[in-house]
Amino acid sequence: MTALRDPRRTGLHFWIGLQKSPDLTEHDRRLLGELSPAGIVLFRENFAHGEPYDVWLERLAGLLEAARHAVGRERILVAVDHEGGRVQRTPPPITALPAARRWADRAGEVGRLVGRELASLGVNVDFAPVVDVDSNPQNPIIGDRAFARDAERVAACGGAFLRGLQDEGVLGCLKHFPGHGDTTVDSHLELPTVTADRDTLRARELVPFRRLAAHARLVMTAHVLVPAVDPEAPATLSAPLLRGILREEMGFAGVVVSDDLGMKAVSPLFADPRTAVDALMAGCDQLLLCAHLADTAAALPMAAAVERVLGAGAPEAVSLDRSAVRVEALLQESLQRPPRALSDTELAAHAAVVV
Repeated sequence: MTALRDPRRTGLHFWIGLQKSPDLTEHDRRLLGELSPAGIVLFRENFAHGEPYDVWLERLAGLLEAARHAVGRERILVAVDHEGGRVQRTPPPITALPAARRWADRAGEVGRLVGRELASLGVNVDFAPVVDVDSNPQNPIIGDRAFARDAERVAACGGAFLRGLQDEGVLGCLKHFPGHGDTTVDSHLELPTVTADRDTLRARELVPFRRLAAHARLVMTAHVLVPAVDPEAPATLSAPLLRGILREEMGFAGVVVSDDLGMKAVSPLFADPRTAVDALMAGCDQLLLCAHLADTAAALPMAAAVERVLGAGAPEAVSLDRSAVRVEALLQESLQRPPRALSDTELAAHAAVVV
């Protein structure tokens, strides 16, 4: 395919989850250079588990430096999913958190310690808190990742965690909009349907997002179908949900990032690169592709489709320009800090919080 003419502009709309290695692979070096994405995502295999703290931390610093150099941006977003329980990537002595349900009553304190620790790793975005409401006991993917079964409690705990995290200079991300709690299938495997009517959605799923929209800089979409609002498109591709409810009704002014496009709920749709444009037109600002589930090189034809819209001067280009402004603002807000070791005393104090 033809090389991107302006990757520093087009790449603003992409995050790339790195390959399974604590060192930057040649695949990632080439891809980051060609795409110049706004952000990268770290997974478990990007940390040298089993090595002493000083060794794996130095290796992580090398990985981030190499990635930053390959991207060619002065500022980049470095994200990790750090929720606790089943979803955390970091090795010891970074605090191993139980699932969010276990520390919901201490969410603010935990948010601060998580922010402190992630900042020490050079991470400036945490894809957390989960503000799904655990309303369906048959749900195979949310469960105790959610703070509670009650929407108002989820909002209160999620808000406390978000404030604590951001007080330490790490941006949080509310997920998964418009709510993944009332589903019976895993969106990693197939497309779930939220069968609730509009009144139920407003009284339950949407409550945490409505309460926290003014305080968050990022929201992540759920790959779920919500027929009561949009019977045609999953939330990641739904203008009625993203533009209509999240932006217009809730007033969210930050960045909307998709969940991983490699998840089987939506991956067949994104086999056509032009679907990337559809997602951005629906209200996403950034598209996430991670090597665990996707061939991340698929971002290049997607970016080329976006670039064609920009180059043609189509009406959609105005929307893309507004989206790019939001991403640029997020980049400017993000703190750019190298990894550094925390003291044994501080780490011990953090561990005591979650016992």
